[in-house]
Amino acid sequence: MEVDVVCVGFGPAMGGFLTTLARGLANADGTPAVESRAMPGMPPQVICYERADDIGFGVSGVVTRGRGIRESFPDLDLSQIPLAAPVSHETVVYLLDPVGASRRSPLLRAADRCIRALRGLLPYELEALRLPYIPPFLRKDGGLLLSIGQFTQWVGSQVMGAGAVQIWPGTPVAMPLVEDDRVVGVRLTDQGTDLKGNPEAGFLPGMDIRAALTVIGDGPVGPVGRQLDEALGLPEGHHRREWAVGAKVVVDLPENSMLEPGTVLHTFGYPEPEIFGFLYVYPGRVASAGIFVPSWFDSPVRTSYRYLQHWMLHP
Repeated sequence: MEVDVVCVGFGPAMGGFLTTLARGLANADGTPAVESRAMPGMPPQVICYERADDIGFGVSGVVTRGRGIRESFPDLDLSQIPLAAPVSHETVVYLLDPVGASRRSPLLRAADRCIRALRGLLPYELEALRLPYIPPFLRKDGGLLLSIGQFTQWVGSQVMGAGAVQIWPGTPVAMPLVEDDRVVGVRLTDQGTDLKGNPEAGFLPGMDIRAALTVIGDGPVGPVGRQLDEALGLPEGHHRREWAVGAKVVVDLPENSMLEPGTVLHTFGYPEPEIFGFLYVYPGRVASAGIFVPSWFDSPVRTSYRYLQHWMLHP
């Protein structure tokens, strides 16, 4: 099948791209601005295939400066997006080890003893030191707190409501089509197979979707994007050597919680000095909490989920 534009994966980046594209494909009165090359006489054929059963299946919370979001949606109304809130308060906290179980260096342990000794002079409380400074790469002044799942669903409804783009969830893509070092489309996954990929009754081979423009947005470790990396190589200066494993939970805060919607908390120092944590507070007493374990962390003793439990039990 031939279309004009085929896309793989519907996440925030793809949602922004399709939002901008859809506006450029229509005139102010809603009529098509250009004609389809794949289907002459028709509006441009733009299809996005999403592997998940529905768009916005992620539960990740995110804090962002929102520059690209505001450029894509100049009249953005956060009240229309579930769990969205402006950043109202941001803090960075250094967590001391309350039980002495982390792999701290002698120098860091000495620093912890000094902090405890000077607790009366420092913003210290409950084995934590609030820092007076937020590094620029963390600071989100005027930013947004979002649920990626809820935000992606909202963007998808806006894109599909414009009528210029089709989004097909539950339709995984197997591979890109590469000819003469050019990406000319994608091939959908075979349907009606057993767990080993062998055809069963109702087998339907994956369809080839050819397009003048192919946009891959299935994530940094998405199967289609990784195949392209292997076939064409990464851009100069890019690599896969550094990454992080995240573990997170969504919790309901108690009714007497003093945490206001829009609160952002960054932590470091515990359960291990290399592990970073976060807490984002959303409307409705809902919070997203989690940790990041970097790729250069070399301890095989505990899993990221166990570290998340330790982090959540910090005083």
